[in-house]
Amino acid sequence: MMPSAERPFTLVHANGERLAGLIHETHQDPVGIFLPGFASNMNGSKSRLLAEYAQNQGWSWVRFDPRGVGRSDGLFEQLTLSRYLEDLRLILQMLEKRPVILVGSSMGGWLATLAATRWPERLRALLLIAPAYNFIQTLFQTLSPEDQHRWQSSNLCCWQDHYGLGELRMRFDLVADSWRYDLLRFPVHLHCPVEILHGTDDEAVPCSKPINSQPTLIVNSSPCAPSPVSITAYKVRIGYCCRASPDSGRRLPKKRRMIGQRTKIM
Repeated sequence: MMPSAERPFTLVHANGERLAGLIHETHQDPVGIFLPGFASNMNGSKSRLLAEYAQNQGWSWVRFDPRGVGRSDGLFEQLTLSRYLEDLRLILQMLEKRPVILVGSSMGGWLATLAATRWPERLRALLLIAPAYNFIQTLFQTLSPEDQHRWQSSNLCCWQDHYGLGELRMRFDLVADSWRYDLLRFPVHLHCPVEILHGTDDEAVPCSKPINSQPTLIVNSSPCAPSPVSITAYKVRIGYCCRASPDSGRRLPKKRRMIGQRTKIM
């Protein structure tokens, strides 16, 4: 039997801004939610691949465009972590009290971790793909004092993206807001299963960045262009999270390093 198709949805914030997304509904819990990275949208390669896999597995699945990208309203330059969290809150409200699994890539992994502390009663598990904790603060700190001052005083910085997105306009609000969510200085204690996937060729988010206490599956690939081995790893770990029960007392395995051991991952 062919898997059912995704259906589009639109949610509206109190200020009238619309949030666009797609849902594959099987009326089975938990519901998977994919959180894309910085400047990414629900039509990215990981988002599309995981949505297709969820449909084939018969899982309920949600993907969406944060405000400022894709089909959702708003300007990209208005992006902050707090604003992204508001978008996720709207998604959780749509799903009412159903348990969820958050799959976050890059900045989405940072957001997923924050969400687990904000709505712990809703979270069944986290799967983080190269989570970019504190990358905004790191970006700001790489600038010269003059450029930092210029960004702060003008509240606007134009950044040339290296991944084909062209010029990105970012307000200083993004930097100021990010200091509220410093997970490297103030690590959080999570009460749900957590696994981290990370590519050895990832230059944007080095392997040393994730929280070291979490189990990490390291694959020989770059998240910018997922290889068959990394794609399979995503699927395997999502399957693990979807089978995990909050009442089973199941614990995560110890930290593993699987660099280039493709036969074991496949």
